[in-house]
Amino acid sequence: MNPTLIRLATALIPAKGLRKRIRKQLLAQARDARFAHDLPPVRARAAARAAACRVKLARGGKLSVAFLVCDASMFSGESVYLKMKDDPRFDCSIVVAPRVTRGDAFLRGTLAKTVKTLGARYGAAVRALYDPDTRRAETLDADLVFSTILYEDQTLPQYTTENLSTRALVAILYYGYGGLFVSNEKKTPFLPNIVFAWRYFVSNEATRAMNVARNPNLSANIVVSGYCKMDRLETLKASRPAPCATRRKKVILCPHHTIDKAADGLALSTFLLHADLLLKLPEMFPEIDFVFRPHPLLFPRLATAKWWGEAKTAAYREKMAAYPNVEYQQGGDYFATFLDSDAMIHDCGSFLAEYFYTGRPQCYLLEGRKTVDEQFLPFSRRLLDYAHKAFTGDEIVAFIRDVVLAGKDPEAAARAAFAKREVCVNHPHATDAVIGNILAALA
Repeated sequence: MNPTLIRLATALIPAKGLRKRIRKQLLAQARDARFAHDLPPVRARAAARAAACRVKLARGGKLSVAFLVCDASMFSGESVYLKMKDDPRFDCSIVVAPRVTRGDAFLRGTLAKTVKTLGARYGAAVRALYDPDTRRAETLDADLVFSTILYEDQTLPQYTTENLSTRALVAILYYGYGGLFVSNEKKTPFLPNIVFAWRYFVSNEATRAMNVARNPNLSANIVVSGYCKMDRLETLKASRPAPCATRRKKVILCPHHTIDKAADGLALSTFLLHADLLLKLPEMFPEIDFVFRPHPLLFPRLATAKWWGEAKTAAYREKMAAYPNVEYQQGGDYFATFLDSDAMIHDCGSFLAEYFYTGRPQCYLLEGRKTVDEQFLPFSRRLLDYAHKAFTGDEIVAFIRDVVLAGKDPEAAARAAFAKREVCVNHPHATDAVIGNILAALA
């Protein structure tokens, strides 16, 4: 049964709890029926495509490789592209699909920004697959497609994994670190774009095991490669001068956007609890430089009538940006910010894992221990074990005074060992692990 029809039919059930249970059960049945019917032919096509690619390579031909993105900020396969484009066995391009879930203005803006941003880096290798004026969508033909598009409804139907599998091998590179939160466990292992992929590359063994336990179908396509996005951090670090011993301390403040617990599913944000204190920190610690980097969705959400409204939100932003010891970042590349920092205070998702790559301390903000029990998977609870945690404003201030300023970080060595062992898998060679797996399969 079609998921849309299931939602319409179950909407007639008056009791909310019963309605949700029946809808969830029927949607799961429809999903499993789809996989049972469609997965065998998808995998048969992949086997045939892989065989054709082997023949092409054996004859000295090049494989056409397309990197499919919707948003420049989610181009987690950039390091893979950079390495493959210089390999004579591959002919690489970056193709931008439209994001269709937030209306025409958002589609146009995101498409134009992504093409412009990536085009400035890679020139003619970048092209849009869609013209919003004529509404013409280009057919994507390639031997291999690397995609970071996880949700089928995020873009046009022709760019889903299942449809692309008729013409290409499709490899999914998760746009974040992945495998951290209960929402990942519930949804991610059953996303059709992942299930139908020829390869699904994940960051660590805990994430692989979680996915396969939830959906055994993934045992055939999931590969632990490490998080290739972070390889560039090491390259950037090597190109930068050693930090001056007398420089001012720098702390990153990164509040998440999930303030609407009922609507978001993933409920991490503590911003409403700590907003006043965050705004006072630059004044309390004038000897520290702060980088204020809110999630891009936080202030647009706060500005709505349901929350603060435009006036209060604008006043907060203006006051924060006015501090002489605050750099207010609105998106963009954050690797240099990571490397220039001494610590991070936040309640974000992927940053919890990503900041371990710096070796520096982080303070993770939590509303209560219930949040850990309800939102975090076993692996991310391990991450929290090696991070400083703050449930109150006093604990945030204590972190700055004791860890940032006084340098009291007794867990630094244990944190580094844990990161090397379980978080930063194959770092800084996760990109090589991805490409090596592809080539081994096509040898």
